[in-house]
Amino acid sequence: MAREVRLTLLGVFIGLFLAALDQTVTATALPRILADLGGEAWYGWVGALYLLGSTIAAPVAGRLTEIISRRKVLIGALSLFGLGSFLCGSAIHFSQLLAFRFVQGLGGGALFSLAFTTLAWFFPPRERSRWAGLIGALFGMAGALGPVIGGVIAENLSWRWAFWGNLPFLVLAVVFVFRYLPAHGTLESEPMDIKGAFLMALWAAPLLLAFSFWGPERLGSPVWGIGLFMGSLLMLWVWIRAERFHPAPLFDLRLVQIPTFRYAALAGFFFGAIFMAGVTFLPLYLQGVLGYSPRQSGLLLLAFTVGAVFSTGAVGAWVSRHGRYKPILLICGIALTVIFGVARVALPSQISMGWLLLAMVSAASLLGPFQALLSVVGQNDIPQTRVGSATSALQFMRQVGSTLGLAVVNILYLTNMDKGTASPEILLRGIQGVMGGMMGFGVFLCGFVLLLPDRYLSRRHSSGRA
Repeated sequence: MAREVRLTLLGVFIGLFLAALDQTVTATALPRILADLGGEAWYGWVGALYLLGSTIAAPVAGRLTEIISRRKVLIGALSLFGLGSFLCGSAIHFSQLLAFRFVQGLGGGALFSLAFTTLAWFFPPRERSRWAGLIGALFGMAGALGPVIGGVIAENLSWRWAFWGNLPFLVLAVVFVFRYLPAHGTLESEPMDIKGAFLMALWAAPLLLAFSFWGPERLGSPVWGIGLFMGSLLMLWVWIRAERFHPAPLFDLRLVQIPTFRYAALAGFFFGAIFMAGVTFLPLYLQGVLGYSPRQSGLLLLAFTVGAVFSTGAVGAWVSRHGRYKPILLICGIALTVIFGVARVALPSQISMGWLLLAMVSAASLLGPFQALLSVVGQNDIPQTRVGSATSALQFMRQVGSTLGLAVVNILYLTNMDKGTASPEILLRGIQGVMGGMMGFGVFLCGFVLLLPDRYLSRRHSSGRA
């Protein structure tokens, strides 16, 4: 592999890691932020607005890579994330922090999408699977290290460094991309579909915010959530009609006719739900039920990450060599669903460290193949001229699934808990309810994996149009 490609990927991966790390670092530092700026009644919006910005930005960034310079899009995403980080760290009122988190989310969401798109520029699908595993490992490392880094910053530095600490690394990433990104191929002459982007925001924003009005940290009355959800469905219908008749749409709906893309996107939706539910409730199980300290919990999560890293690397290498993906995904999906079903009825309130580590590493190893392969499978039959918008659509589906899935399991968590003190026994019942929801997601995940065509990943880039 050429030196220019390696250094470009390094710059992209630095930005991706910081964007993933930011979510957990900020959550850990949030109590210090509230003590300084106030805004306790609005603390739930800190995460919601970042998620909103990142979800909206992903499809736009992917489409931009098809019509303007890749270098400009990547540097713009890194710069936007850096600007948001600087402004968040400089906020003097909580309302400013909320606005700046949305800006930061726009940059972070673009980086999430562009990471997989960059792989599609450089590598054919079969070789791409190996590198996609590294992206999954970066997400896992960010999830495990974020609380530790956030705790260190909160205890020893100003909370502002949770944001400002991104800046020197982002400068380095910009230098790598600016200097080493190879020249772009032929660009399309069509203009950006600004109307489509605007209409997408009008249905995506209410959809994502609607599910923030349910669960233990809801932003307000569920009645508002119902209204937002109904408005989102109406605007989705308007958006689909507009995209169908636009000569150069933000997202070419004809791609849905490609089976690998269609079923990989739907599988990604439910994988996002499983992944987000696990990341959210595993620390609660470790600390609230098993009684581990936050530091011990962080170390155990590192073991979980090691399992995911090993799995994604091994699966990526195997698929890169042999080309088949469906048997691995189906076996892992069935095994995960069975584990969630057993945990729904028999999740232990006490377990030895050895068995706990074995269970965590096993679950992480089963999640790893989905992290590594779903985006690559979805790209397999996509024409190279549409790989940017297709990749961003896959990321968009996973992010919406994460939001919806977390809302569903939050409701199950509360429903299965008795009122009163949150004792370990009560928390355990709530988490068992979460496991039931994850089992349901697993059934749908397996169903859509089963519908995927059983073929080999391509050794060459796809050509032509959808």
